[in-house]
Amino acid sequence: MSYYKADKVRFAANGNWIFIVSALAPHATDALKKLGRHVSCPVHGGKDGFRLFKSDFLETGGGVCNTCGPRHDGFELLMWLNNWSFKETLEAIGNFLSIEPELSWQEKKQQHEVTNQSTKTAATSKPGTAPKPSTNAEVKPSNVSTFKSVKTEAWLTKLQEDMELNAERQKAYSAKLEGKIAKIWSEECLPISSQMVEPMRAYFQNRELIFRWAEVEKSDCLRFHPALSYYDEDGNEVGKFPSIVCAIRDKKGKLITLHRIYLTATGMKANVPSPKKMMPIPENFSVTGASIRLGHPSEGILGVAEGVETALAAYRASNIPVWATVNATLLETFEAPEGVHTVLIWADKDRSLTGQKSAATLKARLEKNGIQVFILIPKQPITAQEKGVDWNDVLMSQGKHAFPGASYLRDFISRRTAGGNV
Repeated sequence: MSYYKADKVRFAANGNWIFIVSALAPHATDALKKLGRHVSCPVHGGKDGFRLFKSDFLETGGGVCNTCGPRHDGFELLMWLNNWSFKETLEAIGNFLSIEPELSWQEKKQQHEVTNQSTKTAATSKPGTAPKPSTNAEVKPSNVSTFKSVKTEAWLTKLQEDMELNAERQKAYSAKLEGKIAKIWSEECLPISSQMVEPMRAYFQNRELIFRWAEVEKSDCLRFHPALSYYDEDGNEVGKFPSIVCAIRDKKGKLITLHRIYLTATGMKANVPSPKKMMPIPENFSVTGASIRLGHPSEGILGVAEGVETALAAYRASNIPVWATVNATLLETFEAPEGVHTVLIWADKDRSLTGQKSAATLKARLEKNGIQVFILIPKQPITAQEKGVDWNDVLMSQGKHAFPGASYLRDFISRRTAGGNV
């Protein structure tokens, strides 16, 4: 039976995901028409639980559900949207793009036998008599007309053109991005010890994140910007806001990009669509494995969490440095620095189980590298109004006593290490 090669289909799909998703998942049309913006989830409903990735959708076809997490490419997206297997998705895309399927070994053998027989027949037949072509191999009908008919829809064609123009703009922007990131961080931001960071202090105080900031400042991961520009999804500047700026660094300490938390003058989150935003990643850089380094590891023990607030809450309560990865996807790729033998994962407790699953994924990967890992999940229940609970919620509602203390954690780790678990 004929089949499609995954690499061949992926190559053909690159740049055509707008048409593919429109044709194979019409219930995602609203997300296509508002590319990059939150819309009603095509699986769960609601108002704003889903969006497609705007910056690279043409190439990847990915999107993210607030409940289920990211779908990194069009294959994962269609599998999720349509409840398809990978094989079903591969066949649907291959057929839609009119890709010639590959013959199975049985079909190749049969075709070879027919060819040999035709050659023999031709050798013994009368001059001028040509053998009839074989019709044994099943080839799926071409779907070019379907693909072309989809392309003729005005809004799809316009969207494709806009995305291609945006891709060119992004390339030009990316070429200058590394310098822009360095300039914001080194020239425009203030250290957290400055007298002009009151909105930042108020924001952290509102979350019970009050401790010796000198230790955090030594790691040079948090700074304050008095008036950082906020841009909407169309690239228009909405305004300038006081902001917490966090350095995201790779395993070697190289600055990759910045994470920003936009605030009001009184330390509340700014009234903008996404008060927490990561800057784009410069070309040839990778945020995989990177993190916001809140403090320096001591005694070979390091904590890791998703959000900055969660990491600081765990740091304050345990007195063990905790690095932040910004989100669950990057938590899974976290890379521990040299000298760390034990990692404590301060996991988010999500109704969707996203935080717990990401923590389990990271644990399994780090343990393969010989690192001892412990996952800590809040015992605090999730209320009907909440999507989840993190350790900063625990700190705010129950205080430090709801956390395992530093001495308890170190003793526990020491006993486990002595028992041969490393």
